[in-house]
Amino acid sequence: MLHALFTALLVCFVLNVPIGFSLGVASVACVLAGDLPNIVIAQRMVAGVNSFPLLAIPFFMLAGAIMETGGVSRRIVELANTLVGHIKGGLAAVSIVACTFFAAISGSTPATAAAVGSLTIPEMAERGYDKVYASAVVASSACLGVIIPPSITMIIFGVVANVSIGKLLIGGIVPGLVLSVLLLITNYVFARRLGFPTGDKHTWAQRLKSFADAVWGIMMPVIILGGIMTGIFTPTESAAVAVVYGLFVSFFIYKEMTLKDIIPVFYKASLSSAMIMLLIGAASPFGWLMTILQVPQDASAAMLSLTDNKELLYLLMLACYLFLGTFMETGAIILLVVPIFAPIAQHVGIDLIQFGVVTVISLAIGMATPPVGISLFAVCGISKITIAQLTVKVLPFLLTMIFGMLLLAYIPQLTLFLPNLIMR
Repeated sequence: MLHALFTALLVCFVLNVPIGFSLGVASVACVLAGDLPNIVIAQRMVAGVNSFPLLAIPFFMLAGAIMETGGVSRRIVELANTLVGHIKGGLAAVSIVACTFFAAISGSTPATAAAVGSLTIPEMAERGYDKVYASAVVASSACLGVIIPPSITMIIFGVVANVSIGKLLIGGIVPGLVLSVLLLITNYVFARRLGFPTGDKHTWAQRLKSFADAVWGIMMPVIILGGIMTGIFTPTESAAVAVVYGLFVSFFIYKEMTLKDIIPVFYKASLSSAMIMLLIGAASPFGWLMTILQVPQDASAAMLSLTDNKELLYLLMLACYLFLGTFMETGAIILLVVPIFAPIAQHVGIDLIQFGVVTVISLAIGMATPPVGISLFAVCGISKITIAQLTVKVLPFLLTMIFGMLLLAYIPQLTLFLPNLIMR
């Protein structure tokens, strides 16, 4: 059965079959080889998606699409410009700060890259920035979309690893800000070396005006996290609140969304949600079969036989995440690998909340890593450049994020301080 499971999966990968269908085909092959009842596939698929926390995924997808269409991204970019536009390489810094703000609204890397990149990349190119460098800045900083809450990737991790989604979301706040600061420092160093221009310095009155204009969008993550922290609603319920709030702001405050925009927005969010839910549904029987075949136990024993050193095991797992992120989709990695790695982390004394946040960071880095980084594809579509051109320029930012990941992995207090303080 085990040979049938992984042989079928490998064949599907070679044939470039989408990962969701690959998992389903592999599960069917394993069931047929083991002479198990076929209905077990359907039962496990339904059980995999029949989860209340997973309802947060379509709601957060919809909330992000609504705020993107409703004019929030433009106001956030304007606010970021008043704050950091005057420093060396200011427009690139604006992209990083804007991605940080928008990440707290969208919960998605492609949405963050598209919303911010479509505004800042053409502007940077017009003001004398290298277009490839501008694209690299947006591609790397858009990865914050799945680190800073609300994060769809963290919700998937929480469901798979059976840990508190609320603590995971709150645990992503400080790491996201740390990575944002590291990216700003990296950009400043390169901007001085390459002689990029600076923008005009804004007065505090102008900054306050931009903040007042953008505050309705910024308030959405405050409401989401505030509700979770105070126990007013669960993470899933907060996602529904975010949708209602997004509609209210887009229709009645900013007034940039009309009734004719409803169908395209709902279609876009539904399509993205359906892809994720299909992946989760297909991965459920695959994971169940791996469990009954004792794959996680065997893999854990193999890794622990190499070393029982906590720091070294952590490094090996993160290296595996980074490698897989170069050619696999983030949700698929969580569904396939986390059931193996989470017990190992728990066995050696790594806190699963901190492990979850660092896992998401490592997978976020994969989104900007060639050849299949989804963030790279998003910005290449905007700037009309190739992945090969972008790879060289994005490398320093990837190294910065890897340094930040290791910093957060080996100083767990940076991640755990806030959730332990608020949700003790």
